[in-house]
Amino acid sequence: MSKIDAPTLLANLLCPYRAESEMERNGHRKISLLGKMSLLILVSGAGWAASGAHAGDKMPGGTGDAGKSNDNELRSQATQPSEKLSALVEEYRTQDPNASFSFFNGHIDSFSTTPKETIPEYSVKTLKELGLPAQAAEPLKIQAPIFSGTLEKQSHDIEAQPDEQLPYVGEELQTPEKSKGKEKEDSRESSADEVTEENRTEAASSPHEMLDWERPTKELLAKEKRAASKILQAFLEQHGNLFEISAKELNESMKLMDFTHGAYTRKAIYKQFYSKNEAVLYGKTIVQFDINWNVVGISRMIVTPQKFPLDKLKAGIPGDKAIKIASNAKEDCASDDAKPLLVEPSIDLIRKRRVWNVELTSKRGACHWRVIVDRAEGTVLNVSDLVSQAYNDAKVNRWYFTGGDLFSPQQIVSPNQYTRNDRRLEHDFFYMMNDHRCEGSAETDCSLTPQVGDTWCENAYGTDNGSSYIRATRRLDRDFVSYFPGGESETFGETNAYYWGRWFSQWLKPSLDALGVLPSSASDYPRVLIISNACTEENRSWYNSVFPVTTDDDKGEGGDVIRLAHKDPAGSSDSNAGCQGDGCFINPSELHHELNHFYLQRYHAVDTDLDCGGSNELQLTHEGVLGTAVPHAFWHDYYNVGYAPADTNKLYFSNSSVGRVHTNDGNLSKLTDFSCANAASTEDPYSAGRVVGQALWKFYHGKKVDGATITNTWYPSTDTDFNTLVYWAAELQSSSTYQDRYEFANRVMEILDKHSNWSSSGKGDYCDIFATHELGNYIDPEYCN
Repeated sequence: MSKIDAPTLLANLLCPYRAESEMERNGHRKISLLGKMSLLILVSGAGWAASGAHAGDKMPGGTGDAGKSNDNELRSQATQPSEKLSALVEEYRTQDPNASFSFFNGHIDSFSTTPKETIPEYSVKTLKELGLPAQAAEPLKIQAPIFSGTLEKQSHDIEAQPDEQLPYVGEELQTPEKSKGKEKEDSRESSADEVTEENRTEAASSPHEMLDWERPTKELLAKEKRAASKILQAFLEQHGNLFEISAKELNESMKLMDFTHGAYTRKAIYKQFYSKNEAVLYGKTIVQFDINWNVVGISRMIVTPQKFPLDKLKAGIPGDKAIKIASNAKEDCASDDAKPLLVEPSIDLIRKRRVWNVELTSKRGACHWRVIVDRAEGTVLNVSDLVSQAYNDAKVNRWYFTGGDLFSPQQIVSPNQYTRNDRRLEHDFFYMMNDHRCEGSAETDCSLTPQVGDTWCENAYGTDNGSSYIRATRRLDRDFVSYFPGGESETFGETNAYYWGRWFSQWLKPSLDALGVLPSSASDYPRVLIISNACTEENRSWYNSVFPVTTDDDKGEGGDVIRLAHKDPAGSSDSNAGCQGDGCFINPSELHHELNHFYLQRYHAVDTDLDCGGSNELQLTHEGVLGTAVPHAFWHDYYNVGYAPADTNKLYFSNSSVGRVHTNDGNLSKLTDFSCANAASTEDPYSAGRVVGQALWKFYHGKKVDGATITNTWYPSTDTDFNTLVYWAAELQSSSTYQDRYEFANRVMEILDKHSNWSSSGKGDYCDIFATHELGNYIDPEYCN
């Protein structure tokens, strides 16, 4: 454990910060952050205040009760409402038959209903006061699905249409960015490889499109944010006996952190407090409003001491002692530079305890962890390792994969590539840099990778003011064709990652827009820095939200970072990397897995803790749920690989429980086979998350499986609808009292029931699919028919 003096501790806690989080799995390690929220943290005991952000996590270190609770056990703690409250619920439902409620500790937990076609009386006053539009509009719903028995899930099969332009939405026209400094460029490299150049001149036959809806201006969004809490308060005052909260209690317990306006709902995102100086652990809460300002969703119980009474602590451990306990809780991260980022007294609703929520970082940011410490006894309850008009004339050499076979890459030149910069590959959603483009102090040996002779730009890392800096490859004509897999500079790792990162991001973009998390201008998009050929621990790829590194022109400093591991050029293709032409680089699906972390964390504010005893399984959502289903969906759209390709090389990790497809009882992933406790003890969130991922893959294709018989059901009519559904469900799961896989399934069905044109039979089939994976226990039965 490192020694921390009081002045240093106080200084650290008073400094604003953003933190990162770490994750480890087969072939990759991840660090992530809830980057959108900046929280005011009130700390009792030591009287410290810190400004910061929530962070994600790796697997728990097996301490406390992290791996001791089975998934169903904690759910059995929920108590049903009193007869009086039940009567009030039924009375409410006489006015709104579409309303649904869940309960916790005898009180209302979540509330949801369908959008309405009229403006409610409780909203009118606020709308007039703020000068907001007061004309009713027709709510938009997710469009009706397609039955796979009538039409199988379609794919663009892009490589099979060599003359057509790619179907994904384009980037915005923007003023080109001019680089700083002299007009210098990197030399070309030569190779004996003969590489064909694409010539895609014909329009795409069925292009993706942005959803048609009226997006708010910045000024309107600011007014709506002011209106949200006032309208919520008016709604709760109208139904005070039902939700059991006064205006004073609401103002004390709910702190507005963010507000978004999407195609389907507006969302006000709150942080909950139990008392003035105590937060609710994992207390993110989402309140949804429809287009007409009806409150149509409250994601979890608004907690008050009356609803959730806890005895006061007569004596408890102070914050400084909690820091010492937390510092000792993760032995492999102890170092002299350890510092606390968050010291927050909290209420753990699931364990029914008062706790300290402590986050620390050390080893120049490479370690970052959260520890939940019992305030009464000082015992460690959980440890989470938190380490998860432009140019259109650029040319890149990149890999394609015949038939989608990730193990058999071949080179091809793709012209007419968009880039924001006049001489570098730079996208709306990410910067692209190469660890082997190292300026300043010379590169040093990398001892972390198995291949001998590997070097890295060591002095650029751990600071944003290093004696070295990394940069992108520069070409004044934006022609990056003459870089090959076997080239000394390994620039091919840049160009290949840029191509596949670009199109995955543009494929995902319409759903980001539909959910209201995309800024109005591409100049304002939060971006991640992608570093190719990085020297990384255990030769694995990492995602960090805020990893200190010094870069050319300061691009990407102080923000999210993806480090793509440098691979042995003499290696062979595997589930993480492709090898060809005397070079090995991370494959597209591995990159898309890492980008999913970035979008899920940075745009959708979904954290990545794994705390089984606290019923928090968001790490599984990151790694195995969306971390496999979303890359699989993109790969099918690009290559038409189908639901269950016979060659498992065509789907990311489908040769193992990490990404396998359900076709019979032998490869069915069920909750009891991959419990949260097992994920914690084996450090495998991927297989545990894939329990849900298998279900989502069936939804994407419209398939049901009974024994070895595969039959047809409904699937979302567009990839945008699929992405909207699953990321929206993750948002709601992360703002629930229970943040487990059961809740993810429940939220998927809630969205389909309240915000889509799905038929009863379609919803019933989806509930049956979830039940096949033992995920149906806590889905509201009303959502299924």
